[in-house]
Amino acid sequence: MNRLIDVISAMLNTIIDILRKIHELLVRMEHSTNGAVASPPAPQQPDPDPLHGAKYAADRTGVGERTIYRLTQRGMSPVHSYIRGTRQVRHSDIQRCRPCYRGE
Repeated sequence: MNRLIDVISAMLNTIIDILRKIHELLVRMEHSTNGAVASPPAPQQPDPDPLHGAKYAADRTGVGERTIYRLTQRGMSPVHSYIRGTRQVRHSDIQRCRPCYRGE
């Protein structure tokens, strides 16, 4: 029983030492910033060229979704990324393809 108390006491002393060191580091970090409060992060600017799914691209270009899928498979319309398995196309690429299919 005394051995168990000694082991627990040693563990508690180690934990207390670690907590003291953490406290010292935090105090040093606080002093190194000279009490300056960090400014909040700047608001995120909207993406000037947003991403859209195949349905949106098909509606904007006047073709079916299958045509959009075929164009991306053939490399004729670039896919920017896949989000949850959905092809994402940049708005500028959709605008570039519009005249080809709408006769604009």
